[in-house]
Amino acid sequence: MKKYLTIILATLLTMSVFTGCAGRSRSPEQNNVSTTNSPIATSEQGEMPDNSFSKEEYQKLLALQIDGYEDMTVSDYRSHVAKLTDTTEYRDLLERFWKSQILYGVKDTNETASFLFYVLPLTGDEWKTQNFSEEVRTSNSADSARLEYSFSLTILDADTLTIREYNTTRLNVIKGMQDILGDKTAPELQNTNSILADIQNNTDNLIEQLKTEEIEISIEYAYFPASVQGIDKENGQSQGNSEQETRVYSNGTEEDYRSLFTLKTPDYQNTPIKDFNTSLLAWANENRERMERIDEDTKFNDFSVTLTAEELSFVRLTVFLSGMENGKAIQSSYTETELKPYYGEYLPEKITSGNLDVARCNLFYQFSYRISETETVTVGERDRQIENMINAVQTFWGDMDVESALKMSESDIVKKLEEIAAIYTTDHITITINKDQIHFERMDERAYRN
Repeated sequence: MKKYLTIILATLLTMSVFTGCAGRSRSPEQNNVSTTNSPIATSEQGEMPDNSFSKEEYQKLLALQIDGYEDMTVSDYRSHVAKLTDTTEYRDLLERFWKSQILYGVKDTNETASFLFYVLPLTGDEWKTQNFSEEVRTSNSADSARLEYSFSLTILDADTLTIREYNTTRLNVIKGMQDILGDKTAPELQNTNSILADIQNNTDNLIEQLKTEEIEISIEYAYFPASVQGIDKENGQSQGNSEQETRVYSNGTEEDYRSLFTLKTPDYQNTPIKDFNTSLLAWANENRERMERIDEDTKFNDFSVTLTAEELSFVRLTVFLSGMENGKAIQSSYTETELKPYYGEYLPEKITSGNLDVARCNLFYQFSYRISETETVTVGERDRQIENMINAVQTFWGDMDVESALKMSESDIVKKLEEIAAIYTTDHITITINKDQIHFERMDERAYRN
């Protein structure tokens, strides 16, 4: 089964490099299920959303939108751009553009910004495969069902594929994924096993329809029913009943998130963990309430600020893990005992259909991890392994029907989780299942049927 994850599954991005600048994944700024084929409300060419750049600097960016470029093959367009940008000054300017949070924030509504983030990466060093991340929600409410997914487009024949064909494929993948939840009823959205099978079937069909000899498509996803809540960042646990708690701090503000995202540099995934964690700790110490507000947004899955899937990934995965590591490091300095960071999650309940004589299974699991050398292991390497571990556990649980789960014991669950942990343990990152934090409950009322 194809898989996609944030820390309630967090999106992990593979960054594309254009002369040293990261190509960013796309996520539409919409929360409702949509069937829109084009997320770009085209602006007038030459508009300048970020006034920190001069008109002359914008003209240099617009000059790369060569007349008829959309009908050029990828190879031809790459060649033209390489000639135009073959100066240090031009490359430095493009890097400044890519670092603009203002331009990034309007990449789905402004033609120039869209061109910068979705077309120009095709002229970079790692141009053949581009990665994008998205999220579809059934409503604007915090507890709505959601489908988080990422997809990759790999160019197989750059001498034939045109820029227009490439971009059309990207938009059609988005439209196809948006349509999957569009006609589902509330009961259907709660039937996890059924809807996962439906999503799998739809993604397989979508890939089959859109792939060509010139372009290859892969899609990974994770589905979260409306009842699945957010992560308790202090305990590293998914909250199945967060309504029983109330917020202590108000929601994070635009300013809070803008401040946090200064740490989300184009190259942050290649940063050694020690350096990134030090920067995060310094940022948090500047204003503890700012961090608490963002923590509670994540804990209660209650964001008043519109964030892209990529930004949510950064908050829910990267910041969560580094925050946990900083906390454990500080605690360890007082206890003189190494305390390992960990992650725990309540997985979706498995239950038979019907109102009477039901059978159900519940699972909470937790694992800890140890990083051998934080001076050399990068944020990206850590995020990949922890994400893959969580993804694999969710797949194991999601693929198993309730009847199969009822036949398992807690020791069976532990053994399976340890097998998964062994797969995702590396020379640098050791993952350990916390056996005393595995809670597997089974109940079969059908056994008492008269």
